[in-house]
Amino acid sequence: MSLFILIGFSIALSLVYYLCPNRFRWMLLLAASLLYYAYCGIRAVPFLLITAGSTWFGARMIYGMGEKQKAWLKEHKQSLSPAERKAAKAKGRSRQRTIMLTALLLNFGMLGLFKYTNNILELFSTVSRGTFRPLNLLLPLGISFYTFQSIGYLLDIYNGKYAPEQNPFKYLLFVSFFPQLIQGPIARFDQLGRQFTDHHPFDIDAYERGLLLIVWGFFKKRVIADRALPLVEEVFSNTGAYGGAVIVAAVLFYSLQQYCDFSGGIDLVIGIGELFGIQLPPNFRRPYFAVSLTDFWHRWHISLGNWMRDYVFYPFALSRPVAALSKGLKSHHPQLARTLPAALGNILIFLLVGIWHGLQTNYVLWGLYNGCILAFTALMDPVYKAWNERHHALSVSKGFHVFRVLRTFLVVNIGWYFDRAVRASDAFHMLTSTFTCWNWSEISSGTLLTLGLKQHDFTVLLISSLILLTVSLLGERGVDVRSAVLSKPLPVRWLIMFVFLYLTLAWFIGIENGSAEFLYAVF
Repeated sequence: MSLFILIGFSIALSLVYYLCPNRFRWMLLLAASLLYYAYCGIRAVPFLLITAGSTWFGARMIYGMGEKQKAWLKEHKQSLSPAERKAAKAKGRSRQRTIMLTALLLNFGMLGLFKYTNNILELFSTVSRGTFRPLNLLLPLGISFYTFQSIGYLLDIYNGKYAPEQNPFKYLLFVSFFPQLIQGPIARFDQLGRQFTDHHPFDIDAYERGLLLIVWGFFKKRVIADRALPLVEEVFSNTGAYGGAVIVAAVLFYSLQQYCDFSGGIDLVIGIGELFGIQLPPNFRRPYFAVSLTDFWHRWHISLGNWMRDYVFYPFALSRPVAALSKGLKSHHPQLARTLPAALGNILIFLLVGIWHGLQTNYVLWGLYNGCILAFTALMDPVYKAWNERHHALSVSKGFHVFRVLRTFLVVNIGWYFDRAVRASDAFHMLTSTFTCWNWSEISSGTLLTLGLKQHDFTVLLISSLILLTVSLLGERGVDVRSAVLSKPLPVRWLIMFVFLYLTLAWFIGIENGSAEFLYAVF
């Protein structure tokens, strides 16, 4: 679905939403979400329903078993010994765990089937020296995001965080809310689920905030990301044809393109949610101003990071094997014993995130690259803290802050070589060329103008990037740009919004290859 159709659909739906009686609004959103998903690919609808149905039913069973066990233990409180009570609880928990693991296996198995079947067949074909013929498998829109969101709900119920939703259709809306299906963010049911049935009176200020964020997201996606894409695709698809200068330019363009594509899409999603009075969780917080790799991943794809932290990192770091390992090291290496669980957890998390991107070697190496740096950072944390205390004046200086930002940007961009490369060998070749085949003449001779972009495109990207940088700097300094715009009188703020939209449509847009799909729409 094009951005114009999505935005027009959302605005029209929001107007109907506020004319609809409150008790029917969630039904309207559910019908619209299923209609949207069917429009994007009706063959994918059954898989969405399977995920929603299995996690809703599994959560109900887990919760019901827990309640029945509590009632039974209360009834037999006097007749059971402590050992019998403990055994009964363990048996009940084992049954709940079986249901939980079955639902996890079903949904992650379905996700893996769609994402990795061709990768596995290609690997077998390579090993057996046979001919690889990819299967024409459907990859449902947003399957990773609605799967993670549903599994998060199931695990919350399993861990007793809150009671399950009784109405399967209200839960289905939580899973299928149409803006999120583009590329997240991954929400929690206790934060989002109740908002669908809350009363949201029409608020012109809140509606304008949503519209302004939609326009900003459209600008980032359509004007910056889509315009930078041809150069990125050209260089990363023909790595042997260019030297280090062009390769570095392509990596920097990819850094810009990927960020504006992903965060622009998230701005659209959050803005659309605000049209209905629904607040979705943030997913980006100016990541390229991060002062460390840890800080970067706290600012980039925040909802996925929080999901991995709560449902993978903590269970792993607190697991018995890791606790036993840490305990064994405590007497001889107390510092290592404290930091090792976090180090191992970071490696596991980013290995999984790399595999989530794909089973190709370049993704696995990208995940290990980030995980190992974060693991080393965790192990060295006491050393860093001691250094900062000894050199406090330097550590809080503006110059050192800028150095840390630039250092982090360099570390992140080295990772992008592997994230964007077609193959791991291409990434290594590009890194080698960056340091050994640097040729400034590629830039000065006009080679960049042969990579799919014209002089006008570079001018547009420069101006657009300066606008993005200005807004980001203001945000980093605590200035809410949307609030500043919306604090103006009504005619002024609408004039600002329409002028910016006009410039986006009439001046900036002139992209020959049209609008590209969102990078993470089919993850």
